[in-house]
Amino acid sequence: MKPMYSVLVILASFMSVASTSGRMQDAAKSAAPVLKPNASDSSAKAAAPPRPIDALSWVIGGVWTADATKLGPGIQRIETRYQWSDNNAYIRFTTHFVFDKGVANTYDGNFFWNPEQNNLAIWYMDAHNAVTEGPVKVAGDQWLISFRGEDFAGKMSDLRVTVTRKTNDDYRWALSEKQGDGWKELAALEYLRAARS
Repeated sequence: MKPMYSVLVILASFMSVASTSGRMQDAAKSAAPVLKPNASDSSAKAAAPPRPIDALSWVIGGVWTADATKLGPGIQRIETRYQWSDNNAYIRFTTHFVFDKGVANTYDGNFFWNPEQNNLAIWYMDAHNAVTEGPVKVAGDQWLISFRGEDFAGKMSDLRVTVTRKTNDDYRWALSEKQGDGWKELAALEYLRAARS
């Protein structure tokens, strides 16, 4: 009788797992969006309301390159790449410093909509595990990114990056430090996007 009991326990366990698995699959099916083929993808995109993060989407794709030869000996250029996250909810970016003798993978971060603060924001980490974060304000062709960080003298300061779009393949990046009631520009670069493939 014991072998039969073991078979029943195994069968009951299997049925329980199969039943649970079926419920999980049904729950997953009901939670997943239903994707229906559409004769016109562009009309489906036009119907979707714009999201705040879409204001930054013009940077997606290709490699943005800035001549960095004036920043110091041995550095040639800075390359930044922007891409959508896998779920299309935020923008990922990486920044690499290209030197005569190699490449430094310097920054890795995200631009995203912060619903708690009701604004766009940036979060990134440098190669030494320092985290930088702050709000991003978009006004037409200009972004203002505010944060606390070290200036070139190593002093913690209020900093701001201004990104100004000249064309869809050309923007000016400028870093400024808060001084008194104003801002002093510390560095500026022009980024050009290489032809996209």
